[in-house]
Amino acid sequence: MEERSNKSSRKCTRKQKRAQHRLVRDMDVECSEEPTQYLAVCNAGLVTGLKRESFERFVADVVPNHQLTMPPGKSYCFVDFFTVERSTSFYEKVHGKLKVPEQNTVFYLLYIKTIPCSEESLGSDLPPGLRLLTDFVSPEEEAALLQSIDWDEEEGTVQVTVFKCYPIVAFPADSADSELKHRKVKHFGYKFRYDNNLVDVDDPIGPIPKDYEFLQALFEKHGCGNHKYDQITVNRYLPGQGIPPHVDTHSVFEDPILSLSLGSACVMDFKRGDKKIALDLPARSLLIMSGEARYAWSHGICPRHNDNVQTSSGFSTRSRATRLSFTFRKVHRGDCECRYGEYCDSQRSSVPAEITPIDGSIASELEKSCVHGVYEEISSHFNETRHKQWPNVAKFIESIETGGLLLDVGCGNGKYLHGQPDVFKMGCDRSAGLAGICRSRGFQVTLADCLQLPYKSRTFDAVLCIAVIHHLSTGERRKQAVAEIMRILRASGRALVYVWAKEQNKDSEKSTYLKFNANKKNDSSANEKTQQLRTLANNLTLPVHENRTEFTHSDMLVPWKRKGGGDFLRFYHVFESGELEELCSDLPDTEIERVYYDQGNWCVVLRKL
Repeated sequence: MEERSNKSSRKCTRKQKRAQHRLVRDMDVECSEEPTQYLAVCNAGLVTGLKRESFERFVADVVPNHQLTMPPGKSYCFVDFFTVERSTSFYEKVHGKLKVPEQNTVFYLLYIKTIPCSEESLGSDLPPGLRLLTDFVSPEEEAALLQSIDWDEEEGTVQVTVFKCYPIVAFPADSADSELKHRKVKHFGYKFRYDNNLVDVDDPIGPIPKDYEFLQALFEKHGCGNHKYDQITVNRYLPGQGIPPHVDTHSVFEDPILSLSLGSACVMDFKRGDKKIALDLPARSLLIMSGEARYAWSHGICPRHNDNVQTSSGFSTRSRATRLSFTFRKVHRGDCECRYGEYCDSQRSSVPAEITPIDGSIASELEKSCVHGVYEEISSHFNETRHKQWPNVAKFIESIETGGLLLDVGCGNGKYLHGQPDVFKMGCDRSAGLAGICRSRGFQVTLADCLQLPYKSRTFDAVLCIAVIHHLSTGERRKQAVAEIMRILRASGRALVYVWAKEQNKDSEKSTYLKFNANKKNDSSANEKTQQLRTLANNLTLPVHENRTEFTHSDMLVPWKRKGGGDFLRFYHVFESGELEELCSDLPDTEIERVYYDQGNWCVVLRKL
């Protein structure tokens, strides 16, 4: 019994220490070793799905008289008990003992010196040109519209999956992916093509049902544009589904665009530059996007099961239900002549697109959509393609002394974690899907970000980082990843880092990557083609690489075709000769032991001084 109690106590302490670092980093919250009237709830907040109402009842049942603060977008919250006696009483009764309401985990608490002012209003200042009309249709009209769509009818119904770093991609009907990864869509009037984000104005489809004509009268009554809308897209969103930020193609549709929400409320996110606005769309409301809001602000829905919403007592969590959105558009013929040229497909197409340099302000978002999000989608297929250990990596593992502790940063499916039984191996990966595959094989793997490794300094005898940091989009972030590796190495510990090389043809010999493409007549043929560019969120434009050919740029999007359906683009920074060595050259307490080229990869062995 005493051993179990000690183990629980150590776990609580670990949880508290991790939370301390997070609170300081996120909100500059200072913790207190002595009891105060303020408590931080370390592991429960709006992001974890904690509902304000149920937590208010829970706290009141334990210790009455308190004030709750729940910061939006955070996995923790704060409670002011007004006296040290009440906060101490709550701490002693709850910390590490009682479970979070509706969740299978106990509370972890911390005393803090003050509670930050953090709760902000939701949708207080709308983008210019954006209007929201609540109760636009009656409950009876809503019910009729919901019943009018037959999702089992194949005609006019498509199933799509979406990501921010490539166009919406159609999937075959027999795709083995779960329903949550797709949303069903129906079109009337004209079909929206997800392969190019356009409509074929010369190829109309089934007409708009007569049952929807009453909506046109409502649009005219409320001044929703001067058009008779001739194209409708109906999206069905199940809880957990969303759509990435996007601006509707300028040249295809007139201004404004209307969106009617039915069945369930939902929070929609709007963004232009560094301006971000979250707007709650109630069921039966009509959203009108005109002018700047239509042409220059992106709009999207985060895929999640709950939304953070503002109530009379502050922010809370609201569960999503099935939502249908009816989007009404008027098809436009000809070029767009709006004054938002930087967002306009007509005006951008008049000059060749330029590749955009990547800066720190968009790096995290780029990696989230074009690296982390993609690997979650392709993890199963990726696992099927990665089995054999690279010989020089295997030799490095063999060189570790008996009883040594090895960490594989970005371990993927764990192909370097098996074998060599006299070395204790651990792994970490940013992908929950790949980490799950490793755990199913009995490997010790943690979900972690290579930019902030969750390990103590000077812990490991050796570290692997194979084909990882080339997914980081700025030099500062790549350097930070290597610095983290060196931090966790013990004195005299060694690290092996592999990155993809821009030079895939070295010393007149093709890399395995190029040799694999036996059907190509020559490598230059691909480079002679017009370079395909892709414009992502934040107006970032990057070249798309043609697989199994020489790299033409350092920063590129590399396609992945998933088994069973789906095309994906992963971000890569391919390293030029000397670049990896330069990146590591001025790291503190670091010696470059060896630099070499291995089958299309630049490699470096580092030693901790």
